[in-house]
Amino acid sequence: MGYLFLLASLITGATKGYCGKKTSGYVNEYKDAMLVNAIRMMLCIFIGLGMIVFGGKTKFLHINSTILAVSLLSGVANASFVVLWLVAVKKGAYMMLDVFCMLGILIPLIGCAVFFRETIRLNHIVGMGILFIAVCIMCSYNNSIKSKLTISSLAVLLLCGVSNGFLDFSQKLFTKVSQGVPIAVFNFYTYLFSTAILSVCCFVCWKNSDNKTLINIKPIFLYILIMSVCLFLYSYFKTLAARYLSSAQLYPLSQSGSLILSTMMSAALFHERLNIKCVVGIALSFAALIVINVL
Repeated sequence: MGYLFLLASLITGATKGYCGKKTSGYVNEYKDAMLVNAIRMMLCIFIGLGMIVFGGKTKFLHINSTILAVSLLSGVANASFVVLWLVAVKKGAYMMLDVFCMLGILIPLIGCAVFFRETIRLNHIVGMGILFIAVCIMCSYNNSIKSKLTISSLAVLLLCGVSNGFLDFSQKLFTKVSQGVPIAVFNFYTYLFSTAILSVCCFVCWKNSDNKTLINIKPIFLYILIMSVCLFLYSYFKTLAARYLSSAQLYPLSQSGSLILSTMMSAALFHERLNIKCVVGIALSFAALIVINVL
């Protein structure tokens, strides 16, 4: 079942990515990007609340301090990743994001090994090594970075990977301490905290911007709505998968699967040509998946 839930999260994640590509041409400034992301998170709140109400789970909205703390960690990590991702893109370090997100999976792996006694076997280590090489190849490190990365860019990339790692770890942590609390409740509070943080960031960006005009949401609202649904389902299914799969299986699979699907989607739907590095990277990613889950 874990693999099915992971597949569902990958499909919804790829759909979210497609909508993100379609809206990218409308979003050029920090304040507009923050606003779009804040609206996405707010819509996720309503989606989560709808699932809770129609599922007859409203009594679970009264959560204990432990679940609240885990949800806060998830919300802060989620909002931090969004903000740092935007900063990394603005600094021209976009091609290195996947590398540092791949490094970020060490956080849930080490955290679960220390706190929950999850075993990391040799095939997991070897598979993750192959996967890291694949990610580096697909990012075309030597050719894509035209100029040397600055210290600030490296710091942003590192923090981006760390925040993504803590986001993954919070999902796994929730499955261990949930005590029957539905995942929809966890997601509801996660996006509640994320919305609050991003709303503040949005206001700060607007306040410091010379151009006070905000983006016209109407032409892209449908895409934002679909992105919100897919974002919620991506998190929901990934948290479900965390109940069945170990961290050493789930997070490398999720990272590599997302990379493969996004690459194939770009080639099929946006006519981006696959070069030899992409083909080699995809082949190595498949090899890593076999090593991690079969050997």
